[in-house]
Amino acid sequence: MESTISALKGYLEPQSVTIIGVSTRTGAGTFNVFEVMLNSGYKGRIFPVNPKGGEILGKKVYRSVAEVPEVSDLAIISIPRTAVLGAVKDCTAKGIKSVAIITQGFADADETGRAMQQELMEAVKGTGTRLVGPNTLGVANLHNNFYSSFLDFNKSTTDSAIVCQSGIFLAASLDLTAGMGLGIDIGNASDIGFNDVLEYFALDEKTRVVNMHMEGIHGGRRFMAIASEASRRKPLLCFKTGRSEAGARAAGSHSGSLAGEDHVFGAAFRQCGVIRVRDVEDMHYLNKTFLAYPNMSGRRIGVVTISGGAGIATMDACADHGLEVADFTGDTLKILNDMSPDWMDVNNPADIWPAGMSRGYLNIAKLSLDTVLSDPNVDACICITPAYQDPENNPLDISEVIREVAGKHPGKPLAVWIFGPSREKFRLRLESEGNVVVYPSPDRAARSLAMLCRYHTEIKNRPAPGYETLGEINTAPVSELITGHLADGPVTVNEPVLDMLGAYGIPAVVSRRAANLEEALALAGDIGYPVALKIISRQISHKSDVGGVSLNIRDEAALQTAYRQMLQRVKSNAPGAAVEGVLVQSFRPEGVEVILGIKRDPEFGPVVIFGLGGIYAELFRDVAFRIAPFTREEALAMLRETKAYKLLAGYRGAAGGNMDAVADCLLRLGQLALEHPEIKELDINPLMVTPGGALAVDARAVLEKLK
Repeated sequence: MESTISALKGYLEPQSVTIIGVSTRTGAGTFNVFEVMLNSGYKGRIFPVNPKGGEILGKKVYRSVAEVPEVSDLAIISIPRTAVLGAVKDCTAKGIKSVAIITQGFADADETGRAMQQELMEAVKGTGTRLVGPNTLGVANLHNNFYSSFLDFNKSTTDSAIVCQSGIFLAASLDLTAGMGLGIDIGNASDIGFNDVLEYFALDEKTRVVNMHMEGIHGGRRFMAIASEASRRKPLLCFKTGRSEAGARAAGSHSGSLAGEDHVFGAAFRQCGVIRVRDVEDMHYLNKTFLAYPNMSGRRIGVVTISGGAGIATMDACADHGLEVADFTGDTLKILNDMSPDWMDVNNPADIWPAGMSRGYLNIAKLSLDTVLSDPNVDACICITPAYQDPENNPLDISEVIREVAGKHPGKPLAVWIFGPSREKFRLRLESEGNVVVYPSPDRAARSLAMLCRYHTEIKNRPAPGYETLGEINTAPVSELITGHLADGPVTVNEPVLDMLGAYGIPAVVSRRAANLEEALALAGDIGYPVALKIISRQISHKSDVGGVSLNIRDEAALQTAYRQMLQRVKSNAPGAAVEGVLVQSFRPEGVEVILGIKRDPEFGPVVIFGLGGIYAELFRDVAFRIAPFTREEALAMLRETKAYKLLAGYRGAAGGNMDAVADCLLRLGQLALEHPEIKELDINPLMVTPGGALAVDARAVLEKLK
């Protein structure tokens, strides 16, 4: 860890830089890293290297790394890929500990490139030299006017940072009006990876907001550990791309990263307190929001507007994002109505245009904004004001008023939506003191405030992870059962899964295997009617789809008829399936049917799934996910995230189901997955839930030997 921190310090705070591959061409369109760095205001020592030697822009060009008169803190390599390995070896021989490789064509390209990238790793092994890249735009520290890119950026700096897997997002974030302070594009992450940079920014006391662009991740559980701890101290914002199947494939070829299943990343972000952003613009405004507003203690919004229609639109946007319309106190309403014409009944949103026209817009704006923000029922305010003329000598310019009132109420955000052709000039005035953010729409303002509120009321102060002890479990029988079914490849098992669940305290129906009708009759007599019959065949995944299920069989005669008819249906609907027998199960007709499951993710490990079950599981795909282990509160939150929650709560007077029992099953399923990594997949469908508890009715699992 210490060597990584030291290396990253070398990347972000270099006192000297060696640039390998300096072009002698300068000026517009040459994309000369040395020229950009020289003109950026960077105060450190720069040593350009080119085998031809000579001079560039008044600086000596060295013919080799060995010729450079000192050991630089950082080397930047921008040469053809076939020459990169030799340059890296030159850096290790010189003793340079931090190397950034801009060159593309390694793991992001073809098999040859992947082999070449592996050679780079072999070259630095044991030398103490660390690599960023290849295929990186490099690093940036705008506090020190330093960046390793061939692009020139906006010089605006903030106390925020970004780690990304594509240079375009580093360039975009640095060039937005808010700017960034620190940035690293990890590229192919051959050595220093996403988690290393995230941990560095999390520990950096100057960085107040950490932004992320992520295509995929190596080391998902380490990411969660770092993010979970860091999010309690500073906001973490993540733009995750590769959500679609096509995007995931492109991510794999772009940076060699594993995009994985998007819902798994969503679960990871929720559990470790990462705020997922929609796009670069969303990240930009949320970054500004968290930098400008130190707190927001609730969801109640007051709106002060020059247009009743705009105020209504803003309230709609607030409702869309889970914010609430504040109920102004009587004192607030009296002040607002006393300043307004008699024919008005001012409430929330407060339309101040008529009062402003008769009594002076600046005075009325100051009084109304201060009054609304002083209201104990208000947690934040959105102000809507026009920008139809330049602010100079404009009687409608309330920029100074807004900044003054915002400074008076630092714990209550004062957000601004302005519209009109002079919007940008007004924005510069309004944001000049860093305590106000101007948004391009009511929706953007409402979303930003909603995420600000979520961070300060939910994420920041959430308890540290604590996992419930479920008691002693004898895992030996489950291990034996799993070992007995393992083969060279993935193996699907059905009837033994209920026994596995029972060993972990998940109640299951009594289930017995019968090879023929006579055995089925005998087992049904032992179990007791009513019973259910289910076909056993390794070729049939969904029994009900082929008629392989018969329910609520009440006596022997009904069982004989059901058995024969079920076999006939299966023979007709799945003629190629080899039938091995039937399962005879106790039948429980009542309850809410839900699905519980396990899926093993290659980076995050076991993922537990919950959703609406039975025949609707695949139709609606209304499911929630968590990465094991998780808390009981997280388990209950999974229920609330799906439509099954209303059924469990007793929709339209129905009996509903025991949600604590479901949460207990989810926790036990997570423990089963953690303790038996051979379980690649597992489904309980359905888990029948009644007011009295929960019962697994059917289950299947896919087992696979550990590699």
